Parts: sequence; structure tokens; C-alpha cells
Amino acid sequence: MKDNIGFIGAGNMGSALIKGIKNSNSNIFIYERYKQKAEYLADSTVLFLDSVEEVLQKCNIVFLCVKPDNLNELLEQIKSYAISMNILFITIAAGKKIEFYESIINKGKFIRVMPNMPAAIGLGMSTIFKGTNASDDDLLKAVKYMNFVGKTLVVKDEYDMNITTAIAGSGPAFVFMFINALIDIAVKNNISIENAKIMACQMILGSAKYAMEQDKEIEDLITSICSPNGTTIEGVNVLKSCGFENIVEKAVLAAKNRSIDMSCTNEKKCEVKIYTDGACINNPGPGGYAAILIANGIEKEISGYKENTTNNEMELTAALQGLLQLNKKCNITIYSDSAYLVNAFNQGWIDVWKKNNWTRGKNEEIKNLKLWKSLDEMNLMHNVKWVKVKGHSDDEYNNRCDRLANKAIKDNITE
Repeated sequence: MKDNIGFIGAGNMGSALIKGIKNSNSNIFIYERYKQKAEYLADSTVLFLDSVEEVLQKCNIVFLCVKPDNLNELLEQIKSYAISMNILFITIAAGKKIEFYESIINKGKFIRVMPNMPAAIGLGMSTIFKGTNASDDDLLKAVKYMNFVGKTLVVKDEYDMNITTAIAGSGPAFVFMFINALIDIAVKNNISIENAKIMACQMILGSAKYAMEQDKEIEDLITSICSPNGTTIEGVNVLKSCGFENIVEKAVLAAKNRSIDMSCTNEKKCEVKIYTDGACINNPGPGGYAAILIANGIEKEISGYKENTTNNEMELTAALQGLLQLNKKCNITIYSDSAYLVNAFNQGWIDVWKKNNWTRGKNEEIKNLKLWKSLDEMNLMHNVKWVKVKGHSDDEYNNRCDRLANKAIKDNITE
């Protein structure tokens, strides 16, 4: 049995989805306030309707493709009709969490999708998150239709929609900037603008396809092109020296933080995530620490250096410095790859140490005692959950902390 798929809104992204989903041979119905701009989509599989209510009456799947600022009005309008709770709503609005939709239509089935502009040519990258009331079958159906416009990634934690929005959703604009820069430099070197565009775009297209099809790490692909003393290695070294990776990271995080900010409600709870790591050369030796805080939708990085220290001291310092950034009681989750630190709190070691007058059994000295006491004070002040993560592979935030800690060492040693 064919699905009847409705689209409320047929702007740039809505029309891109319609063009791809036409290939599913489903019945497609469109309500667009400015019908004339979408009439080119009409064919034997597409029917334009005159109202939102008609879409709801005819369709079992409805894509909400209006601007985020217009969503509240639309949802209130949908709520005013006696809609079937079997309708699956798929929303593409950036920064609007599932709870926003369910707070207005509390029994509605919602799936949140973030597509990107290449969906218009069937090469999109979409991420998708299932709402509380939607079933696994609903999710599979949403994935099925989004796959008609490219590839689809399901995320299990809605918070991850912020980073996928920044990379897949905003990423094409960053790539277009890179293409434009390549075109500009080619034109300055006597290549026609037409040929420069073909060269730059085909290079990006071929590189991306090649990377997708190779069973190799991206770093290995870079190395495979960089012949010793060749042309590519010269350019790569310049990009690295100018902080290319750091610039990309800052751009993505700026987009991510804006996504988070857009999804924040007026009622902001003090919920904080802190990712930490420490590093040390020779142990003992030069050391660095780093923490990334995510609080009220904003990320903050901190890092520092100590000339003569140990890895354990840096792990404890990273957690403490993260906690010291907070000026009121919060619910905190701290992620660390230090089993020593996490187990001290989760397995009650620190309580035993306090009972033993801050010593281990048989009056054995506790190293870094001042740090442990400060951490214990902060742990009691806040509601802290300690989580052990696997170092260097388990969590990208902790990997970033590792890089920041090692950078702190490198910057101070080379000064």
C-alpha cells in the first residue's frame, strides 16, 4: 500500500526533498502558501492542496518544511484540527528539539531530520532522531524516504543533532568557501573562471568519492599523496602551520553552539557536561591538562601546563579546573579516561580515605592530597556523576581534551 506523503512548505529544502521522494512512487501532496514558486514540481505523482487541513486529512506522513520561526503557529493550527494520531510528522527545522513539538501536540508522532542542500541532487547527508511517541517502524519509514535524497544517519542522543547539524548541515557552506578560494587563486594564475570552477568542483567531488570507497584512514590518504619533497607536502605544511584544522574546528563548534542556542528554552536548567584529560611526558615530567565544559548550550575550553608533574596529577587537575568554572550548584556529568579518578568516587575509595584521616590503609600516604580534598569538596557541593571513558578512541570530546593537554605541553616546551 502506497504512503500518502504531505509537505507543508515547499521552499528550497522542502522542494529538494520532494524531488527525491518522487522516486519512491508514493502519492505526494503539497500545501505551499506561495504556490506559484513550487508549481514546477507538479506532475502525475504530485497534487497541490489548498490548506493544511487537507494535507492532514489525506496523508499518513507529513513533512513540516516551514521556517523555525513559523513552526509554533503551524503546530497550534495543526492542534486545532481533529488530527489522527497515526500521522507521522517529520520536521526539518534546525534547532527545534522533539520536546518543542510534543509540548504542543503531546501525543503526536514526531521524527526530527536535519538534511543538507546536496539533497537537491540526491547526494544529501541527513541525520535523524526519533521522538518519544514514534515507533521503530516509524523511524525505518523516515529513513527509507530520506535515503531517496542521499545517505541517512540515525543518532540515539538528540544532543548529537547539534554537531551533525554543524558538520553535515552547515558543512556545504564551508566546502563552497574552500571551492571559491581555489577558484580565486586559479583565476589569478591565468585559468578561466569556467575552467577553474570545473577543476575545483571535480577535485572535491572525486576526492570525497575516493575517500568513501577506500578502506583507509583519511590520514593515510593524505600521506599517500604527499611525496617527500614534492608539491603536495609543501601545501599541506602551510595549511598545518596556519592552523587549518583549528580553523575548521572553530567554525564547526560555532555552528554547533548556535544550534544548541536555538534549541534552548526560556527555562535553562543548570545541567553541565565536563570532559577532561591530562598528559605527561616521561611521567614525571612536563604535563598538561584540559577540560571542555558544555553548560547552558555553550562550550568552553580550558587548558594549562605544569613543568614537573605526573599524569595522575594532571588528570585530577583537569577535573578540578573544570569544576572551578562553575559559580552555582549544578547537575554535572564528568567524563574521564582515568579509572583511578572515576573509581575513587564511584567505588567509595575517597570515603574510606576520609575515614582513615586521609590516608590509605596502614597510614599509606595519598599522593596529590590537596587536589583530592578540593575535588571532594566540589563533589559534595554539586550533584556529580562520574563516567569512565576509553582513552583515545571512545569519545571525541575526550580526544579533544587529550589534544589540548598535549598542545599545552608543546607550546610551553618550545617557547
